[in-house]
Amino acid sequence: MNNKSLLQYLTALAILSTLIFSHSCANTSAAPQGGPKDTLPPLLVEMSPTYFAVNHPTDKKKSEVWFKFNEYVVLNSPGTNIFLSPPQAKPPQAKIKGKKVVITFQEPLDSNQSYSLSLGDAIKDNNEGNMFPPFVHSFSTGPVIDSLFVSGTVQDAVTMLPLAGITVLFHTDPSDSAIYKVRPRAAAKTDSWGYFAVRNLPADTLFRVFAIEDLNNNNLYDPDMERVAFVDTLVVPSAVMHFDSPELVAMDKKDTVGCLSRPSQLQVSLFRELTTKNVLRNRGRASRRMMYVTFSSPNPIVDSIRVKGIPQEKLLFEYNFNRDSINIWINEQGAVADTLMLYVDYMKTDDSLKILVPQADTFRMAIPKPKMKKDKKGEMKEVIDTVAKYKLELAAETVDQDGIRLLFDTPLISAPFDSITIKSVNARQQESYAEFTVEEDSLNFKNFTIRMKEKLNVGNEYTIKIPGRQFRDINGYYCDSLVKKFSLPTDESLSSITLEVNGVNLEKGRYIIELVDEKRTKIYRKYSIDTTSVLSFPYLKAGKYSLRLTRDINGNGVIDTGSILEKRQPEKVLMYRFNESLGNNAFILDLPERMDITQSIDIGELFK
Repeated sequence: MNNKSLLQYLTALAILSTLIFSHSCANTSAAPQGGPKDTLPPLLVEMSPTYFAVNHPTDKKKSEVWFKFNEYVVLNSPGTNIFLSPPQAKPPQAKIKGKKVVITFQEPLDSNQSYSLSLGDAIKDNNEGNMFPPFVHSFSTGPVIDSLFVSGTVQDAVTMLPLAGITVLFHTDPSDSAIYKVRPRAAAKTDSWGYFAVRNLPADTLFRVFAIEDLNNNNLYDPDMERVAFVDTLVVPSAVMHFDSPELVAMDKKDTVGCLSRPSQLQVSLFRELTTKNVLRNRGRASRRMMYVTFSSPNPIVDSIRVKGIPQEKLLFEYNFNRDSINIWINEQGAVADTLMLYVDYMKTDDSLKILVPQADTFRMAIPKPKMKKDKKGEMKEVIDTVAKYKLELAAETVDQDGIRLLFDTPLISAPFDSITIKSVNARQQESYAEFTVEEDSLNFKNFTIRMKEKLNVGNEYTIKIPGRQFRDINGYYCDSLVKKFSLPTDESLSSITLEVNGVNLEKGRYIIELVDEKRTKIYRKYSIDTTSVLSFPYLKAGKYSLRLTRDINGNGVIDTGSILEKRQPEKVLMYRFNESLGNNAFILDLPERMDITQSIDIGELFK
């Protein structure tokens, strides 16, 4: 077969693939009134250049690409759906000419370059809005066309769910700054299953592979606003493009089995980097005795924070987990001025030198305007709340593990926890008082956890009572009383899961095990272990659950993110696949009522 015949054959196959996908080659013009609704997508009948064409013009006035359909079509968000690889500084433009979609380029194409042009979901018919199936056109501006490809999947580093619309970048520039400054040698976008195939890659070429959220569609990584992923090793393409390659065949997005069965050469996890650029981002005064400052990066170097006229020992500093947000409380019972001067000495990132330099900031901190309310005479009066506020958190399903949380709005100067009582009443109406311990939150001195010393009994009713005018905050205000009843669930329809976790390797740090919902956003129960353990997940309603396992290398109890410049991946997360006999689907357990499941996990083997 000569070259011309081969091109014609490839073009015919490209058009045929859309016919096969649409399941019909019938005319898709509007049905007669009263007839069946048109459900067929537009049919591609001609295109220029032909598929796998070579020596395509580079001049932007002559390099247009067009697709002709068997019916009139309209464009659907072409600016985001039509994607050229390798991308240019300005995206392609599309317009309708009769039954054609004409795509033009806003700058000349590179010479001797293989291109792939993805139409995504950019085209639908004019009558019923039926979408033209995903189609990627390939052509070259040189005498040959590169025909290798690499496939893969992009998922969220925490939920492990696939991510759509993520841009995958293939760079030949080995420098660390390439992802920030240089557009890639090739690229592709993920579909709704997080799947991608980067096409028309050259042979014998080493690629650094990244994935970015690309919110501004510039094909460059903007760390202050976007998430990112990277492949640890260099990638050398080896798979050859064929029309029957399952990685390249257009798939119905509703075909779960088909979409999940596509081979995936790469799997990358998207994460959000912690910025290393440090500036004082915000500051303010929230009340008479509280001010705050926030920084742009975690764990900033803060030399000192002072308030004029307030002794340093009268200041309480409250930090968040990353220590980039600091609340400054004034533990002074006397009068506090309406306006205070705040001094903050810290290390700031110099934009020109890209290093940390000493910075001393001074802020005038005025008390916020008071809340006003009309009195009975219609006059505006200041609203003064003289009650110290707090809330009590407990969930019947997890109170045995998590305890009872007391969260105060302001720091306490008097906290007589021995004034709290917890009464237990059993099924025989016998009363007793439960002993408990109180733990202060290591990250927030306003939060406390109450835990019973003895195991809670199913069937007992418990009542926690916090008396009024006992707990006092730094404003001198007392807390109101509170009474709350609770008990362990007794619903006989509830189910449970027990995990026997083995293979814990202390050299690898701790492991976090979480039972989450199907979308992996709600955590029902969480454990952090460093030894062989039996973990219980009781009181579960019938529904769909997933089990998330994390190797917590530094043992801090959270899933730490990664770093591009440090070439550090986020802490590894796996979703556990339950036994097939339990009827799971893609790591989801469909838990029925009255089911007690026991699973044995060799966690060291899973993370091997």
